[in-house]
Amino acid sequence: MADLKVTDTTVPGVLDYLRKGEWLVPEFQREFVWSTEQVSSLVQSILEARPIGMVTLWEQGEQDQAPLERLSIPDYDPNTKQTTLQSFGEKDVVATKRYALLDGRQRCSAIAMAFGGFRAAHGQYKYAGRYYLDVKQVDPRKRIRYIRETEIKKQKLDVDNSCVAQGLFPLASNSPGESVLGQWMRYLQSIGKPDNYPNSVLPDPEELGKRNRILQDAFEGIVNTKLAVYSVPDKYGLADICDIFETLNTTGTKVSTVDLIHSTLYADTFNLPQETFLLREWIDELGELEGAIGWARRDERPELIAQFVTACYVAAVDKDPPRKVGAKAEAVTSIKSSDLLATPTGMWLKVAAESETFANFFGSAQKTVAGGYFPWNTTPYPASLAVYVALRWHEHFDNPAHHPWAVADLDALFRAFFWRNALTRRYDQGFLSQVGTDLMHLKSILLTRQNFASGSDWAQTAEQALSALFEYPLPTRDQLIDDLTDGLQTGAYQKALILPLLARATKDLVEPAISLSYPSSQPIELHHIYPKEWCRNNKQGTLAAILDRSVSGRDWVNSTSNLMPLSGKSNNQWKQKIPAQFLNEKNISFGPNANIFTSLFIDQPSFLMLSDGTAGIPAFWEKRANAIADFLVAHMGVVYL
Repeated sequence: MADLKVTDTTVPGVLDYLRKGEWLVPEFQREFVWSTEQVSSLVQSILEARPIGMVTLWEQGEQDQAPLERLSIPDYDPNTKQTTLQSFGEKDVVATKRYALLDGRQRCSAIAMAFGGFRAAHGQYKYAGRYYLDVKQVDPRKRIRYIRETEIKKQKLDVDNSCVAQGLFPLASNSPGESVLGQWMRYLQSIGKPDNYPNSVLPDPEELGKRNRILQDAFEGIVNTKLAVYSVPDKYGLADICDIFETLNTTGTKVSTVDLIHSTLYADTFNLPQETFLLREWIDELGELEGAIGWARRDERPELIAQFVTACYVAAVDKDPPRKVGAKAEAVTSIKSSDLLATPTGMWLKVAAESETFANFFGSAQKTVAGGYFPWNTTPYPASLAVYVALRWHEHFDNPAHHPWAVADLDALFRAFFWRNALTRRYDQGFLSQVGTDLMHLKSILLTRQNFASGSDWAQTAEQALSALFEYPLPTRDQLIDDLTDGLQTGAYQKALILPLLARATKDLVEPAISLSYPSSQPIELHHIYPKEWCRNNKQGTLAAILDRSVSGRDWVNSTSNLMPLSGKSNNQWKQKIPAQFLNEKNISFGPNANIFTSLFIDQPSFLMLSDGTAGIPAFWEKRANAIADFLVAHMGVVYL
């Protein structure tokens, strides 16, 4: 892009461009999401004349290449009693030259709020406040204060003499149309007038001098701080913009790949007869479908969904050619950022049209590996489930001749792959490239299923072929028991140890009317069976051998073997009592609650140990660790459950 223009502008320049409507926001851009703390941080950088990054503009021709709008934030209309949008700028002014703000909306919105008075009109609404410079504050890092409109009225901080008296100067002028120079010269003059202070008493000369210097430095920062501006000519289409700019900030902040894909898909579909495809909105809609709940949210690792869609594209046989990214179209072989960008629009539209089926594959993957639903953030290597979803997509939509195997065969194979992968920590490094390789390896193993009369005959061959993927040996049963009984482990490995507890959770043990099956109305939390407080208060005498880590050499109390899902309400009742006492008080026996106890890896002999006061503690922990280890060992094998 030799014709890319690199210039700069100042804070007053940014405000001018935004007010006149020269800089506009594409409708596909995500809304303003910065917190007041983030705005204050940017303001601090401006007042100190430090670098504040850049914006990327896309020049528009006579016909805008995408629908544009003025900078806006949510507001509330008391007349209609509905949420509306508050726009920034001179609405009646139509700029002769227009630029789409591709990157920098958050930064520009923050500047408009802090220095342009851009805010929500309704006092109780978010962003209904103003930013002030506190010249009384000794710490320079704490001089920017955000004050809500309701508090401004109470303190009369919309009146000049009150502001001067309190040492709080609004960064945005209270006088419409006032220049930046005029605003700050007025401030510098006002601090020396006795009438602006209580009883007309000026601060002492040293304090007055300090305030004067702070105001002068702030003014110099505002007029001298430069914002870099990259301008892309209008000859480039939106898809070109998204392909070329993977990194758009001089600070090195990575722009979300999902935002780039969203832009590309928008550009490809907004002129089509069917409805424009809005990726971020679709991700949220997908997350409301059974199976995908807890996996699809635009504000919580949205790239995960893009990785799953691209994995489906990798696995598919009948598919559109890849999108051209950069100079040429490369084959899509994995789920790296370049692969996500190269996944063609047709694939996205097909997946979106089959949202319920796609979400069902998510749910099936969860049930296959752990027997129940669970969210991505409790999953060891959540991207690994893309292998299963992709192969289900291939099985469902490609010609059966390409997949001479059944879903039950995939379930048996993937279950073993998932647990081996998690328990060997295999994806701790460089998994994005590995997912594509693993996907094709499992696909090749499944193709051998046609050579065997039954699944049990094929399983041994599949086990051997699967082992070729793993460089390190699988953990033994004894190793698993050791880790299950000695505190919490780290990273994905610890998630693997506790995942069966979370996924198999059904009902609250204390109040069975409370469902713990994900997604439940109650947060699923892991609590100590032998409460931490009780253990801390009783780690002396004979119990020190198991409750005192310095004596036992092992952290039994905080180990996985001492954790179970429980509602917060029930935990508050239980947390100070030994289980035998609590179960007796609540009249909780094994028989009527056998299903709940079994889902917790507590069989009847374990329950008797639990009910045996302090005498049963070590035996209970050991037996429960054995039960969880048996589950994990069994699930590492290619077995039809």
